Amino acid sequence: MNIGNKCKIKDISKCLVDEFKVQQITKEDLLNLSGNLSTIELNDNSIIYKISDLDFIQSLLSENEKSEIQITINHFNENVEDIDCSSYEYQISTGKLIIIVLESEDGDNLSSFIMDGNGELLFNYLSKFIGDDIEKIENPLDEVIEELKHFTPYGKYFK
Repeated sequence: MNIGNKCKIKDISKCLVDEFKVQQITKEDLLNLSGNLSTIELNDNSIIYKISDLDFIQSLLSENEKSEIQITINHFNENVEDIDCSSYEYQISTGKLIIIVLESEDGDNLSSFIMDGNGELLFNYLSKFIGDDIEKIENPLDEVIEELKHFTPYGKYFK
């Protein structure tokens, strides 16, 4: 797709469906995925998509993201009992789900987007439609992953 000056939300939506295997979902579907989505504020012109094809999500990940997800999975497996693998938070943080919210102030042109999940390729693609004033907010889980990278266990059983 020629990006040029095309920032029409319907064009971007078509491209996401065709090239990124997204599925449009309703606000209710999103809330059913997680009742704890207070950080995502939806307006009337929001269009919500999800990607849940694990193989396709893997193709969107950078090598750094893949290693961070593996660290997260290892951490969950070793330190969290009775983890709900079907929870929204688990699926997002382990690279099994991506949620995209396209927003439009005028109902016609893309004004912003929210992406919850990993996929640097997709994030960079969507960023091209917004311009230079994009703000990337770090997931608190990213901070935990960074700390885990530097964690060194100590004691007589660890060398």
